[in-house]
Amino acid sequence: MNGGPHESHELAPEQQPMDAAFRDFLIRHKGEFMRIAISHLRDLFDADEAVLDAALKIHNKWPKIKAHNNPLALARRIVHATSIDFYRRRARLVSREIPHSGLLHAPTADDLLELRGYDRLDRARAILQDRAPKQAECVRLRYIEEMEFVEIAHQLSITPNAAKTNVHLGIKALQALMTPPEPRNGGDS
Repeated sequence: MNGGPHESHELAPEQQPMDAAFRDFLIRHKGEFMRIAISHLRDLFDADEAVLDAALKIHNKWPKIKAHNNPLALARRIVHATSIDFYRRRARLVSREIPHSGLLHAPTADDLLELRGYDRLDRARAILQDRAPKQAECVRLRYIEEMEFVEIAHQLSITPNAAKTNVHLGIKALQALMTPPEPRNGGDS
């Protein structure tokens, strides 16, 4: 049968029609996904693009994600990884692009000064991520994704008290990392 009404064609995952459950899931959690991406990228447009990239990955793995015992946690992990890899992926693509002489929006000094305040916090978060990844993740979930301790515990498979402790220790570590060292007296050696 060629082209008959009962003939089925296999489509690649990215060509499959959007499942209503997937669409509802994405609409319901887009705000959370944007907060994750913005925490890594600091630019609304880049964060939106990263969330779209992550949504495509989630769509391609939707049957597996939907069957998971915590689909939201799995989707968040995908958004988190996609956001972290966003600039690396963009840098790889830039090497293949043909340069264009005119920029739509060249960054100004004000744009750079606006980002200056995040520099110390970003460095401190990176150090905390290396030294105490559980604390860094708990702080991120609590203050960037605005989760309650019970939700953090569920997300990371720990107890709510462990989540609270990790947030507290993580905040103290970030404060210590961001506090400039006391100046030394040059006379007493």
